[in-house]
Amino acid sequence: MAVITITSEMATGARKLGRFLARRLDYQYVDKSLFQKIAEDLNVSERTLESFEKSRGYKISNAFAKVFSASYIERIVGYDKSVVEEEEYQKSLRNLILETARENNVVIIGRAAYFFLKDMKNCYHFSLVAPMDWKKKYASENYRKRQDRVQKFIEKRDRNLRWFRQSICGAGFDDFRFFHLTLNMSRISSEKGADLIMSVANLSS
Repeated sequence: MAVITITSEMATGARKLGRFLARRLDYQYVDKSLFQKIAEDLNVSERTLESFEKSRGYKISNAFAKVFSASYIERIVGYDKSVVEEEEYQKSLRNLILETARENNVVIIGRAAYFFLKDMKNCYHFSLVAPMDWKKKYASENYRKRQDRVQKFIEKRDRNLRWFRQSICGAGFDDFRFFHLTLNMSRISSEKGADLIMSVANLSS
């Protein structure tokens, strides 16, 4: 029984590895489902939340929310507030990750779960990396991105991921000491990655 978190660079196969590992261990797999719960908890649409997570409008939204009251925003824009406040997002994300982790036997992808669960016992954190050439090949095959655009796509998503984790975790967000192991996915298969994770977490299928 354990909780596994996987944090990754863009186009390193985190979801593929996570799903494979969850099936092998008969664990719950969480990525998009947690995203949907956050949207429901914050009373916003998934589209608004997705824009919030991917852009630096995160800070702009927070500044806007400080100027106008929540009741005013809700009255103007209705059910979907279209503005997600930084503090309420962090609180909701933290609570949902902790709630999910308490169920145990779960693989959580992304969402800075390693940070919120850093002090939890029997919780193991892994990060995935790969060289750009390998990530370009992976993205072309799995995201159907054109060769002349794929590197910019990866670089933009990686910048947003770093910004998101820094916004949530603060200084030192990328400290390698958060993680039990970092895997270079260009050198191993998803199956081998699962073997290594299970070995570190002392788990068997």
